[in-house]
Amino acid sequence: MSSKKNAPRKSSKAYAAEENSIIGLDAFRLKVEKDFFCDVTITNSKQSITSHHLILEAKFNFELSQGLPLLANRQIGDLDLSLSNDKDCLFLNALEDLHTKNTRPIDIQEVNIVFNDCMIVIHQIFTNSICSQLHNLIAELYTNQLFYTKGFSKIPYEIHVPVFEQKNIDIDFNLLNLRMKTNKQEDYFAFWGLYFDDTIDAHIYDFSKKEIIDGELTMINH
Repeated sequence: MSSKKNAPRKSSKAYAAEENSIIGLDAFRLKVEKDFFCDVTITNSKQSITSHHLILEAKFNFELSQGLPLLANRQIGDLDLSLSNDKDCLFLNALEDLHTKNTRPIDIQEVNIVFNDCMIVIHQIFTNSICSQLHNLIAELYTNQLFYTKGFSKIPYEIHVPVFEQKNIDIDFNLLNLRMKTNKQEDYFAFWGLYFDDTIDAHIYDFSKKEIIDGELTMINH
């Protein structure tokens, strides 16, 4: 698997121009920040007159071991935040409200969940894939952390969900375009990419075997 490339992301503000504005976006951001104790940044990765493709970054002042229970179970230590029976998963309920206020479709292209010691990058693999699978993904990230942290002995500083088997294609070819017509939700629960501080190349987490394996996989490059 290729080593980490820290190339700058090309994006623009989701509300940079009036004709591309999203009604209620500020209220959406503030609700997520209030409900989940985080700072949220939203960018529009693709300019389109027919739809919005958003990258959402949520930055938490928690470690991975504290933040995942917050997102998965609405709990921080012994503090239960789910007593209101609100089963919202990060931003899904707020996103539904955003949809009702806008005529153009809104999809999430990427979600970056940033903790003090780790960033989780969830990639879109088909239309509405993140929205449909976010709850399951966060739950599995939480329940699998014993395995991909090597028994909590090593915390990856970056996790990419998902990664795919490497193909013999040009390095500049967009893998997502190659697979978009055949991607399915099960692809989220096959392989994840892990970066650790003590190695340059990424490691592969095999979801079905619950172990870190060797191999060559490719991360989605939007």
